[in-house]
Order: sequence, then structure tokens, then C-alpha cells
Amino acid sequence: MAEQLILEVQHVYAGYREGGLFSGKNTYHEVLHDIDFTVHQGEIVGLAGKSGTGKSSLTRVILGLLEPTKGKVIHHAGKPQIVFQDPYSSLNPMYSAEWSVEEPLLISGQYDAATRKRMVHEMLEQVELPHECWSAKPDELSGGQRQRVSIAAALIQKPRFLIADEPVSALDVTIQAQILKLLLQLRKDLDLSYLFISHDLNVVYQLCDSVLIMNDGRIVEQGSVEEVYNHPREEYTKQLLAAAM
Repeated sequence: MAEQLILEVQHVYAGYREGGLFSGKNTYHEVLHDIDFTVHQGEIVGLAGKSGTGKSSLTRVILGLLEPTKGKVIHHAGKPQIVFQDPYSSLNPMYSAEWSVEEPLLISGQYDAATRKRMVHEMLEQVELPHECWSAKPDELSGGQRQRVSIAAALIQKPRFLIADEPVSALDVTIQAQILKLLLQLRKDLDLSYLFISHDLNVVYQLCDSVLIMNDGRIVEQGSVEEVYNHPREEYTKQLLAAAM
């Protein structure tokens, strides 16, 4: 695996202020504590932990939506794009799959209509969405097809780093396997790196090269998937693994 750095998260602390001007209180609530890890080119890093452990806050920090109070985030390959758990809520229900994938190109203003159309069709073919679905609206597509559209929209501007936030948790097991296979193929074809966020350690094991185990706003264990799964050090990790079996 290439050693080029894609992302560095360096000893990050972050949180939120509660209350406001008229509430009588304005207290700071820290949710991330000394988060430190890297993502290399071509690597799939899993971020695992129960709900409420800080995974969403960490995602917001990496995307630049939440400023760290300490530490820093360094992007070596541009800002990442994100694929969400629920593609139905992230796609405009009024517009077709083609339009949803083209929209980021329209916003960028860098391409003429013919170039946009070619790029969109190439990407829809790359995510293996059937031609008959290209003109369909989200409610006319299956969950797996909607997720393929979301992945195409995230990749249309050729990012090198993708955050996948629980992208298969709303899908049945058969469709999950298809989407995981697609993500692996896209990594190979497009030289992508992923931060793959999931509460499902079985899915993380299938897809990821390394894993970060998060609890109470801290990374409590990290290493290769084989190392962490076969020789967990932390009791919390052992409990998560036992529950996944």
C-alpha cells in the first residue's frame, strides 16, 4: 500500500456550547478528546463504536463543519466527499438520478452541458446503476439503487477521499454485500481512500484495512483489522466484538 498521506487528524479536541444569550447559561461541552490518526492513499479505515460515542462529531470536524478547540486536521488530497446512511433524505425527491449526480457539476460551473452529460453517464455506469433507472426519481428506486446514486454524486468531482457514514446499515444483507463490493471496486478503479463509519463490526471486518474503536469521544483502540479483532486489548472492544458474533 502506498504511504502517501491523505488525512492527518492531530490530537483534536472539539465540542459544543450549550445555551445562549437568553438562556442564562453558556457552557462548553467537550465531545472529542485527543483524537489522533491518519489515513493513507488507498486505505480503508473503519471508525466503529456505539451510537453517541462521537463518530458524527468527528465527521463534522473532518468536513470543516465543526472547529477543533485544540489540534488540527490536515487534508493532503483536498476536502473529502461524504455518502450518508439514508440516501432518500440526501437526494432531491423532485429530480432524477441523472440530475442528482449532475448537480455538483452545475454548482461548480466548470463544465459545459455536453461534458457534464458525458461525466454523469460515465459515473452512473461506474456505480452500475441500470440505464432504465437514470431518469427515475428517488421514490422509484430501491434502497440499493438510491445508494448507488448517492455514491455517484459524491464521486462526480473526482475526490480522492470519501467518508462513508453508515452507508449500508439501512440495506438488507444481500444489498449490503453488493454495495461493499462496489466500494472495493471503486477504490481499485479510482484510487480512493475511505473513512468508513459503522456500528457493525462485521461490516467493518469485511471492508476495512484498519479500524479505530471509539468510546466516549476517545479512540480507545486502533490498529489493523486483524490485530484489533484477533487480539483486542480494551474491554470495550472485547464487548463490541462479543456482541457482533
